[in-house]
Amino acid sequence: MLHPYFLYHLNLPGAGAQYGRPDTGQKSKTGGSKVKVGFIQWDVQRELDANIETVWRHLEGKDWDLTVLPELCLGGYLFPDKTALERIAQPVPQGEGVQRMAALSRKQGGALLFGLAEKGEDGKIYNTAVLVDRGQYVGKYRKIHLSDWEKQFFAPGQNNPVFSLRGWTIGVEICFDLWFPEVARQQIQQGARLLCALGNFGGRQSWLLAQARALENSTPLVLCNRVGQESLPQLQADFLGKSMVCAPFGQLLADGKEGAEDAQGVWVEQSPRGNVICRDLEEEIARHYESK
Repeated sequence: MLHPYFLYHLNLPGAGAQYGRPDTGQKSKTGGSKVKVGFIQWDVQRELDANIETVWRHLEGKDWDLTVLPELCLGGYLFPDKTALERIAQPVPQGEGVQRMAALSRKQGGALLFGLAEKGEDGKIYNTAVLVDRGQYVGKYRKIHLSDWEKQFFAPGQNNPVFSLRGWTIGVEICFDLWFPEVARQQIQQGARLLCALGNFGGRQSWLLAQARALENSTPLVLCNRVGQESLPQLQADFLGKSMVCAPFGQLLADGKEGAEDAQGVWVEQSPRGNVICRDLEEEIARHYESK
């Protein structure tokens, strides 16, 4: 039997079969070597209620272990000034948005990874991803790499944590973080076996880079990118969608719609981190970080 590396590059049937398969309704085994992941992409609204209703409409009845949602998905992306952003920013985890999303996760029986504007304990506003699982707050990641526009509103995150979820270690990135391979690589060094990315982008560059992050780290990746449009007098943002679940060799296990609301789920499995030309990728990675 051909190695999956060749199946993928030769575009033959069976490529990626050992790494993922469509959502067939099979129940997951908590803490096992496989996990069912999903994404929900939609046209994010300014109203918290509307966004939570959309999430639950897609989430109800799903047995996904982890569902990834877009960047800043509880209140929108473009704001006329910092005062407007501060009005919707919330503390984590005690804010209403986190508490309501935690309640959804308890009701559904899985974990949710979602983005919001966080009002930090230091008074700064952060572009933050929050992880909750079955009603419990797990942790947060603050976006490290901000666009020039975002720097007018948000403070950059300073830490790059990983999170433990059902026997998996998860790394989280937000949109422009994907342009910096160091973010994912640091998470891999901390033991991450699944990468997750929350997006609000319009072009395909970040989409391609997400595939590269999976491939170069031989690690499955879930990307959720919103759809729709937001505008200010001086700026318009159109969002691509095209959320995906990517296998360690870069092939798509789930491919979201472009420009339209969509939700998909798929199984991913932990596998040895290597490929046909290198059995132990972690050993090669370590060479770049060993003291000289």
